[in-house]
Amino acid sequence: MSNSRTMTGFNLVRAGVIGIAVAMLTGAAFGQQQPAPGGQAGELMQQVQQKQAQIQQLNQQLAQIQEATIEANPELADQRDELLASVDEKMAEAGHNPEDSREKIESLQGQLQGGELSAEENQSVSQALRQEQTSLQQAQSQAMQDEAIRTEIQSLNEALVAAMREQNPQTDELISQLQTVQQEYQALMQRAMQQQGGNPGQGGPRR
Repeated sequence: MSNSRTMTGFNLVRAGVIGIAVAMLTGAAFGQQQPAPGGQAGELMQQVQQKQAQIQQLNQQLAQIQEATIEANPELADQRDELLASVDEKMAEAGHNPEDSREKIESLQGQLQGGELSAEENQSVSQALRQEQTSLQQAQSQAMQDEAIRTEIQSLNEALVAAMREQNPQTDELISQLQTVQQEYQALMQRAMQQQGGNPGQGGPRR
């Protein structure tokens, strides 16, 4: 049961549209604020970054299995597309235009990857990108509180995980590892944030 919940946080990441929002619902830890380096918080940050790298590696392995599974099962791709459409529709009903957001995100990412920005411009574009991604993620998360959409997610999740297990027998082991590392990541983040909050001057003045 717990494996299935963890997979809900993973299984749509490669769809690109609602992956992060699904992860937010289930505790897959990405994009959270980071504690400032310095002192013990700096040491914890190194451990946090190591856990992030492990999570990304496991997600990559699972994503490869997922891609192969969906290619071998076109009905899963259809089910996924229907879910994404449902989320977009619910977001639009709430006044958020997801297509505009994605186009803006793609444009900002293109500017960053172009390599033609000054350091100051790079920082400004990066901030705008982060804000747009956050806005999209929040709208997605809100849309996914809808009971009908949650039912669609659960249905797709169960079908996809079952097919992935048939596709690759390592699936369960990778899911278990991902769940463990996510829990370790969350614990480290809480410790780092508590240290920073309890010792506001520990990292020294920030510019």
